[in-house]
Amino acid sequence: MPAPSYLWGQLSRALDADNDQRMAKTLDAIAGIDSGRITVGDPVPTKGMPVWVTPEIIRGGFATGHAAASGALTDDEKTLATTHGLPQTRAALFQWALTDTGLTWLNTLLDQQTYQVRLPEHAALLTVAHLLRTGHPAEAAAIIDSIRPYTDQLQFLPTPLAAPIPDGVHIATIDDAITALERKKPRRQVEAQREANTIWGPFTDELVTLWWDTRDESGTVGRNFANGWEARARNLLDVYAALDEEHTLTSKHRKSGSTVQLLLTATRAVLAGDYKPIARARTAVTDAVAKRGAPYSQALATLRITQQEDAAKPSHALLANETADALRPHVGVLTNTPLDLITGTPGEHLPFVRRTVDRARHAPIGQLIQQGIITSAEGLAEVAPQLASAGITSQHTDPVAGALAAATFAAFQNRRSVLLLNYQAQVKMTALPWYQALTDTAETTGTTGVGPLRQANTLTKFAIESFPGTVLPNAFLRVLAELYRQAGLPLPVTYELAADIFMGGFSKTFVTAARIAHDYVADGIYGRYYGLGEQTPADEKAFAEETYRRAGIESYNRWGSNAVAGSIIEQAQILTTHNLAIVTHAGVTIDWEAAAFAAFVRTVQPELYAAQQKRGLRQRKNAAYAWRQVLFYLTMAGDDATDRFLERARKAAERHRAEAASTALLDDLERAHQELPVPAPFYGWVTRAGAR
Repeated sequence: MPAPSYLWGQLSRALDADNDQRMAKTLDAIAGIDSGRITVGDPVPTKGMPVWVTPEIIRGGFATGHAAASGALTDDEKTLATTHGLPQTRAALFQWALTDTGLTWLNTLLDQQTYQVRLPEHAALLTVAHLLRTGHPAEAAAIIDSIRPYTDQLQFLPTPLAAPIPDGVHIATIDDAITALERKKPRRQVEAQREANTIWGPFTDELVTLWWDTRDESGTVGRNFANGWEARARNLLDVYAALDEEHTLTSKHRKSGSTVQLLLTATRAVLAGDYKPIARARTAVTDAVAKRGAPYSQALATLRITQQEDAAKPSHALLANETADALRPHVGVLTNTPLDLITGTPGEHLPFVRRTVDRARHAPIGQLIQQGIITSAEGLAEVAPQLASAGITSQHTDPVAGALAAATFAAFQNRRSVLLLNYQAQVKMTALPWYQALTDTAETTGTTGVGPLRQANTLTKFAIESFPGTVLPNAFLRVLAELYRQAGLPLPVTYELAADIFMGGFSKTFVTAARIAHDYVADGIYGRYYGLGEQTPADEKAFAEETYRRAGIESYNRWGSNAVAGSIIEQAQILTTHNLAIVTHAGVTIDWEAAAFAAFVRTVQPELYAAQQKRGLRQRKNAAYAWRQVLFYLTMAGDDATDRFLERARKAAERHRAEAASTALLDDLERAHQELPVPAPFYGWVTRAGAR
């Protein structure tokens, strides 16, 4: 199977962005697919890689063929090896960790909870140490046997911390900030201007001066070629050749009508005995003097001094790298005030630097949302595993085992999803031999499912109240699904499907989710607006047929239009409420009426306006999805709430830039409220420009 065209498009974007790392990873994915070493659509896409290994995944869900825990030794691994006189290899570190000294070190980390698990593999040896000291040597040996073949490749040790992780969450670490700052590259336009000011400006001055010195008593250029002029001219021609070869960021000096080229042409001609180009040289000198000042003048000197001073200022990329160096001693630190760590550094005033460092803020989730560090449901999904881990900890009577299980859980939930085909499922946590051994041997409390369910509902409430007009992202849903599983609730969480790889059907999970959703919305404003029937599809085949019928599609060709696939998928989301009924079924309660109005004014209306612009199909989908959220919230709030919502929403629509589109939606809502059919419900996907 050849690499998908999507990856070639990503490679082109990486080239345009001059992102070497992204280019390398995309090329690895393409090469792996073309060679057959990577199977697109499989939960374990790289041949020969165990199911428990975390694959390195790039945008689109494609594997690169590498393990995320592989690569060069980290600074912490190097320090550990140096401290204990070990070779700088992972195999040596692995063997050391199983010695008495190594196990003592691991147990100290466990007892003091001074470790960080960024990838699930980083918890393996911690789990071995815990099992050995709690009387489970057979389970520990089984883990060692499973991972031993990869000890020279993968990092199985945690990152040691100076102190336990404080309460709160973070969307990035200090180490992440350092990496982002180091990736900052000089802007080509800025460096081109720097080159123009430091190289080509002074050279132009020398050329102009060369010709300025040929003036006669009347001040006419090109009348008096004094002794030594030819030597100066030849020298400048040689200088130009060297500069032109070395300094290539700007090409203005190469343009045929530029001052440099006009004077170079005239210089070469005079040296060859041709004086015809002198007239053009005279004009070029006159223009240059009028623009920048005459040679030897104070005006020109002041201009060049100013330009040299500007050029001498360090680039933003250099300042970013200096800031990264200043942060390096603080790797592993979790703080609510990360900007304090760069106080006094030359780059602390740069907006990019401040944004990057502040993303490493460790604080309560509400504070991160309020301060604009978490700005979307996708951002909330990034910290969801950290929030959810408290529910995992509460299941264990042993706080050490609970903390280790929670850390492994959080690391696994950060694992990037693989692109799947043929209705396959992502790898589950139970595939981790060390996590399975930990849960099998740990003593749990009598209220095993309470903690995970409480955390699931807390997370969902945060998401809906903070971003009421946004669908719950797949990364967030995966955390919920795992929490529901650990709570013992078989709730059917449905993920958003990609239109470009849609297989044409749906799994049983969608059927079950639609059945639960129907009980919540069929008789409410949601069911009336979308025209839901009295019965739900009985099986997968009937469910697919119903989505086709509702989308107005007779048949589906997998290699056909993405818009057709998207239309079918959208109907499946409508039938299932895209998990809103599921989270409600799990016990989530909020101020539904307030959420409905917030979703309307914060998402529906802005996206409706954006959808009116050129290429606004994505915004139309966002508006339609947010409108679906509004309808569900109103259904949960009751008919009286719909009356109040309509009154407030109509006022909000007045004189809004999307007034006409907003009013049309509200008119249809009122029809549904009056139990009248809605002829054309608002959908996001369109199969023809501007129409369903």
